[in-house]
Amino acid sequence: MSWSRRLPKRIYLQDGRTITTLAQAREVWLALDPSNPHWRDAGEVLLKAAYSGRQTPIVDAHVLFAQALKAGGLI
Repeated sequence: MSWSRRLPKRIYLQDGRTITTLAQAREVWLALDPSNPHWRDAGEVLLKAAYSGRQTPIVDAHVLFAQALKAGGLI
């Protein structure tokens, strides 16, 4: 498992933070409301990306996580 892997593109949050790694995405994800279905799905793909050694799950995680952040009004 490698949380230090980089996302394919930076995510800029409205509060000024920048997410560049799976670890940073996980930190943001852990602080959010777990009952929101967008966050649950994003968490699952983040875990898959951290456990996988391939790039495709990271790209998928980036897309879904960014969509969840947008739906939550964070980007």
